[in-house]
Amino acid sequence: MAYINAEQVKSIRLALKQAFPEYKFSVTKEHHSSVNVTVTKGPAFEIQKVWNRGQEQTVDLNTDGQSINHHHTHWYGDYQNFFDRIVTIIKTAPFVAGTSDRAWFDESDSMTDYFHTAYYMNVSVGKWDKPYQIV
Repeated sequence: MAYINAEQVKSIRLALKQAFPEYKFSVTKEHHSSVNVTVTKGPAFEIQKVWNRGQEQTVDLNTDGQSINHHHTHWYGDYQNFFDRIVTIIKTAPFVAGTSDRAWFDESDSMTDYFHTAYYMNVSVGKWDKPYQIV
């Protein structure tokens, strides 16, 4: 059963703050099973032209409430490494900080309707009611 506690969320928040001092993050727990990480403030993101499914697309992360697909970070061009590092911190910080006895895992099997993961995660830039602030 997916579960994350307040200590684990705090360890993620501290690790993000240490890894990216130029950015501000909102790290919250939702329904004891999910962690939501939002990049709320920092340097401006450059507009990216990326190829997705054979078509060129423009990605502007400075607009309001951009949800990041953490399974396909290559969609975000030059910021792929940035989002990959955020996802890695979300997965490893609780174990590294000693607030979890096991590293993040996902042993789900959707073919048999069996979902078993340490916890779920959501990553975004800005929120629908609080846009990303450029400093």
